[in-house]
Amino acid sequence: MEAREFKNFAYGHFTKISKALSSPRRFELLDYLAQGPKTVERLAIETQMSVANTSQHLQALRDARLVISSKVKNHHYYELADSEIAGLLQMTKRLAERRFPDVTDVRAQETTDGGSVPVISAQEACEELRNGRAILIDVRAQDEFDSRHLPGALSIPLAELEQYIPQLPGAKKIIAYCRGAYCLFASDAVRLLCGHGFDGYRLDEGPADSISREMVSAEQEDAE
Repeated sequence: MEAREFKNFAYGHFTKISKALSSPRRFELLDYLAQGPKTVERLAIETQMSVANTSQHLQALRDARLVISSKVKNHHYYELADSEIAGLLQMTKRLAERRFPDVTDVRAQETTDGGSVPVISAQEACEELRNGRAILIDVRAQDEFDSRHLPGALSIPLAELEQYIPQLPGAKKIIAYCRGAYCLFASDAVRLLCGHGFDGYRLDEGPADSISREMVSAEQEDAE
């Protein structure tokens, strides 16, 4: 294989990944799958697409070897083909935020509801949790919690949060997280908590973000 032929071969394969990521809907599908395996039907609901369109996008992602599928009874489940794909999604988001500052501005406006939803940093959240001044709740669906969650988090899906209100400690901060910086579940949870008189905060990062590594490290240090 000559040098030019080798280059064409290698870079042609590299761009198969970028081509698959060039669709906003396919990027969104991968973002959901970073939370854990899902059926085609569930992904169609999440993305507000038809099952047929969702299947077409998933096929393109499978052709690029970014997702794999399996059949359980009558349902096809999809999941990320490699753990590094979640890291690629996060890196792409961070790069986009640096190169396009308006993305961060719009995200902050939407997730904080114009500043009315209190946000806590990863560093402060770790400190508050370590010192017992706060509890951490995961407001994603139960299956996503079961797939992966932050250390010490309690699973309280957003749809069930109101019925858990009487059981939450009023003297502690309640830190809610969801799928990450571009998910609004935690914002809805904090509004509900604050409406019931709790000291609620949104954590922008989720299990696929860097805080998971930071909190795991903190937990290991405490154990030692």
